[in-house]
Amino acid sequence: MAESPFFLGTDIGTFGTKSCIVDMNGQIASEAFEESDIIISHPGWAEQWPDVWWNVYCETVKGALKASKIDPKDIAGICISGLYSGSGIPVNKKFKPLRPCIIWMDRRATEETEWVKKTISEDEIFRITGNIIDPYYGYTKMLWIKGHEPKVWDETHQLMTAYEWCAYKLTGELFFDHSSACLIGGVYDIHKREWSEKLMNELGIPRRLFPEKLSWAKDIIGEITEEGAKATGLNKGTPVCAGGIDATVSALSVTALKDGDLASMIGTSMCNGFIQDELRLSRRLVNFPHVAYDTTKLYSFAGIVTAGAVIRWFRDQLGTSEKLVGESAGISAYKLLDMMAEKVPQGADGLVFTPHMVVGERAPYWDPYVRSCLFGLTLYHTKAHIYRAFLEGVAYAIRYSMEVAKEAGIPLKRAILVDGGAKSPSWRQIMTDVTNTPFMYVERAPGAPIGDALLAGVGVGLLKYEKIYDWIKITEVTKPNPKSVEIYEKYYDLYKKVYGSLEECCKLLKKISE
Repeated sequence: MAESPFFLGTDIGTFGTKSCIVDMNGQIASEAFEESDIIISHPGWAEQWPDVWWNVYCETVKGALKASKIDPKDIAGICISGLYSGSGIPVNKKFKPLRPCIIWMDRRATEETEWVKKTISEDEIFRITGNIIDPYYGYTKMLWIKGHEPKVWDETHQLMTAYEWCAYKLTGELFFDHSSACLIGGVYDIHKREWSEKLMNELGIPRRLFPEKLSWAKDIIGEITEEGAKATGLNKGTPVCAGGIDATVSALSVTALKDGDLASMIGTSMCNGFIQDELRLSRRLVNFPHVAYDTTKLYSFAGIVTAGAVIRWFRDQLGTSEKLVGESAGISAYKLLDMMAEKVPQGADGLVFTPHMVVGERAPYWDPYVRSCLFGLTLYHTKAHIYRAFLEGVAYAIRYSMEVAKEAGIPLKRAILVDGGAKSPSWRQIMTDVTNTPFMYVERAPGAPIGDALLAGVGVGLLKYEKIYDWIKITEVTKPNPKSVEIYEKYYDLYKKVYGSLEECCKLLKKISE
């Protein structure tokens, strides 16, 4: 091995996978990215086949190795994070996937949610798990498979996460990490940090569907086999660490490590993740162990399912001219749209958007029926107004999440913006003004893969979690504009009233459209 070893981190996202090779000083030697997609066969459904994850994992690892030109023997350890895998991948005894994985954004398990509420009280579920009953959680999705696809359920030998699947293909070893176990909801005791066999029995979800041992994110779960080495180009015998849910690894990647840190991750979805040293549990938050010091620290989040997704939708559906101009001029279509929106005043001249572009929403709303609404539209409004309203709508949702955390007694000491949406200076300023909170920003933040690389270094005993402060530096702090804050205070109150007025309409729409 080289005098200065390297670490490989990979994040398997909903719409793409990224791998980074990082040295001891946090310098990225190379990176590679591959897009992927999801299956949406019904409104509110979302699935992915695990072989898609494995294929893009192998491609990004081989791409990163080729670009770095380093000897695979110099990689001291690897770690993989991934999207919250919902139901998990049901596999048979030969580890053949029996159906696509029902992923985090799927909202189909409404009947199962009502059954759990009637069978086991929400008070009891929350008391043990620190989470509530909702179609978002994996255990309700598992119950959907059990009720609607009994042959699949009966043949299921294990339920595996996206990154466990890839690690299994690398090592031949089974594991389940604490962040994914807790985020299943309903089957994990957040106080004891272990499976709740009591709730498993009451729900009818057999203990045998999960590995015996729960792993912390830094734990070495196995070594790369000869087959894993052939598939990826990695060296046989390289240690593989357990990893965790991408949201909390992404938070770690931008130094969200201490009590009161907020990492607002704006990718396809938005996770406003609050780091806690205490169990300040709220029913309006999703709560699970952090990936650093995961025996004691907690990651609690709220957000919206479609944050970056609504902006991408706007670009693809309403911003086709900006997309074409951008491609020919070598400029991002988003930058052109931002320039357009900057000419529109705060509040988009009376236009308010609620950014819920799938049916149903998770924490802090916990609303199975909500949909998006563009309120106040007139003939005066232009495409620029609508785009600004989209940006502001996501910012209102960030503020709503922050208020819920404060109600739970969670301190807010530092706020850091993460990932795609944060690249836009215009959007950063809108978020800062709407929340009246200074937001830190890391330019060219590599995201979850560098957090994975850090976890690999901790796992093999070469790094400490605190090394992230040396690796990542805050490059900018956006401060609130007092005049904008005053304007947005009124629009935020309107946003809440618009959202509140949608409840009955969304219920009726779901009923008549089924």
